[in-house]
Formats: sequence, C-alpha cells, structure tokens
Amino acid sequence: MNLQDKNLKNSPLYEERYGYNEDGKTTTFYLVLILLVCAVLFLRMHLVSNYGGVQVSGSSMYDTLYDGEQLLMKNTDGTDAKRGDIIVVYVGNYQEFHSGSTKYLIKRLIAIEGDKVRCSRGEMEICYAGTNVWVDLDEPYAYYENASIYSFGEYTVGKGEVFFLGDNRNNSQDSRYNEGHSRLDCLYKRSDIVGIVPQWAVDYQWVLEKIFFNSIGGFGAKHEKGN
Repeated sequence: MNLQDKNLKNSPLYEERYGYNEDGKTTTFYLVLILLVCAVLFLRMHLVSNYGGVQVSGSSMYDTLYDGEQLLMKNTDGTDAKRGDIIVVYVGNYQEFHSGSTKYLIKRLIAIEGDKVRCSRGEMEICYAGTNVWVDLDEPYAYYENASIYSFGEYTVGKGEVFFLGDNRNNSQDSRYNEGHSRLDCLYKRSDIVGIVPQWAVDYQWVLEKIFFNSIGGFGAKHEKGN
C-alpha cells in the first residue's frame, strides 16, 4: 500500500463509504431474513388452513406407511379423490364402529363409481367405468406376504361408492365385505373420505413431522385401525 492509499483509507471519506457499504449489507441481510420468515409463516398458515394431521396405527399400509408415522393430509369432501390416492376415511358414522376406538382408516383408493375390480393370486384387474375391458392394474405400492393366497371375486362400485384396499394386502381391513375384511355389508361412500395424503407428504414425512407435529401448535392426529 502506498502513502496515497494509506492516507485515503484513514480519511473520513473512506470511513464514511466503508461504513455505508457495511450498513447496506446488514440491511440486505435482514430484509432477506424477514422475507424468508414471512414465506415460511405464509406456507405454514396455508398448510394449517388446508391440511390436517393423521397418525398411522398398525401395519395395513406397510410398506408405504409405518406404524406411528404422522403425516399431513389435505382436507377434502372426497370429490377430488382419484384412483391410486392414499385416502383417510371417516368411519365413525357407522354403527359397526361405535363400540371401538377406530374412527379413521388410511387406505389406497383403488376404484370409483362405475368401476369393477377383481383379484386372482395377487393379480389385480379393473374394468374402468364406461368400458367392458378388464386390464391389469399397475400397483407398485402393493405389498404381499403371500400373493398366492390373495384373491377375491368381482366387486362393482355403485353410485357414490368407492373401493379401497390397504397396501399390505394380506393384513388389511378394507372394502372387501364378501371376504369379511370390512365391518360393513356394503362398500363405503365417497362422502366418507375426509383427507388425501399427497405423495410429497409421504416422501418428506420425516421432515414435515418435525416441522408440523413436533413443534408448538402442531397438528392434532387422527388414527387408523391397523387391520
């Protein structure tokens, strides 16, 4: 550093400019921090307003979901639920459930109004509404302890009804009333669906659980019956 630079550095003008730059950096930092906090708060408010919490109890959705996991679910009246969705079904309105503690089931929506479904030795087939052709149902989520003993006859999904199964096919209480795996003698209704668990809520379950459940003001949890 030559004498001119040294004198400039020690001058009031240099100190004023240096201080201004530092103040500018500090202001920018706090502005960015405030924006990030606002974005997080807005996201949380959006999720709290449109989503609820559900806690898994049992192994009927293994190995997609595990006992004790807490997940976000999108609140719904069931109208937007699609085949393949993970759904939360309220069963508290049915007399068969009044004596037990189970009020919610977590299952996989397989078929909707007008569809037909059947299964032979773990091979699921569906005849979509408005068609007469049976096709194999692609189910990468399905888990079988023994696919060779998992079969059921044809079910026709009636008006306003849905057909769901647990991903753990050999160990699930579901829509199959003819086989005794449902506590009803009919299929459940679309209006019984109260939540949809998005795939991203499953993929990032452990992060979302820490943010929304293991913190002050976290979501309350609803429980499914495991079998």
